[in-house]
Amino acid sequence: MMVVKRKAFQMAALVAAGSMVLVGCSGQGTDEHDAAPDDDATSTASPTAPGAELDQYAQALVTDAELMGTPQDPPVEGFVDEPVSMYLTLTDFSPTGECKQLLDELNSYSGPAVAGISAKFVKEVAPSNGDSEQSPEATQAAAETLIFETVNSDEPMSIYREIPNACDTLTSDEVEDAEAIFTKVPGLDALHLEIFDGQETETIAVGGASVNGTYHAYMSAEQVSMEQAQEMFGAQAEKLQETFQDEASASPSPEDESSAAETSDEPTAD
Repeated sequence: MMVVKRKAFQMAALVAAGSMVLVGCSGQGTDEHDAAPDDDATSTASPTAPGAELDQYAQALVTDAELMGTPQDPPVEGFVDEPVSMYLTLTDFSPTGECKQLLDELNSYSGPAVAGISAKFVKEVAPSNGDSEQSPEATQAAAETLIFETVNSDEPMSIYREIPNACDTLTSDEVEDAEAIFTKVPGLDALHLEIFDGQETETIAVGGASVNGTYHAYMSAEQVSMEQAQEMFGAQAEKLQETFQDEASASPSPEDESSAAETSDEPTAD
């Protein structure tokens, strides 16, 4: 579970695929991760089920180290035949109206998935105000990406277009001066969320992309600016489209094929 904590409140964004929970926390070290991500992350996925062919999903994953950061170990993990859920919960904030409805809809989403992969990255970022004494949490960005295929046609990422307008800015009745500010990432199904506790600000970007309602990318990134989020999410949406734009076309069902065969055997009238 991605968790950002400051004082008395916390914000968590979580994506789960069955028993596989994507976990990313700010402040984790990266010294042990020196392998080049492009070689390791896309070469093969480690499926949770033997014999699962998950390389096609790994090929849709953006692993550019300059953009995404250093991959955590293992670089890619796979899953087969598991439901995918998405959560965006705010503690010590009390959304109302359409904002609450949309967040409830997001938190109750569960879509059966054929298979998919997940990957985690950590990236060093320069302090935004040049303060060299900032905490380690403020100088690292953590990102996670989930690439998956749903059993049924679905557009789960479209909700991230609506949430920023509906939620905009929330204030807390529990923590003095605390605010949660939702902003849509321009041109993408993603939002950028800033949480201010009266002293410090934490950020998270969350959202994704879909191709023909079949193949999907879900991404969350902590401690990234709006510009960084737009670059990361935009690159992942483009890579997903490039990888699956041909494979996502609908194929005829066995019944349709049988019907077509019967029709082709019938003699034509002169």
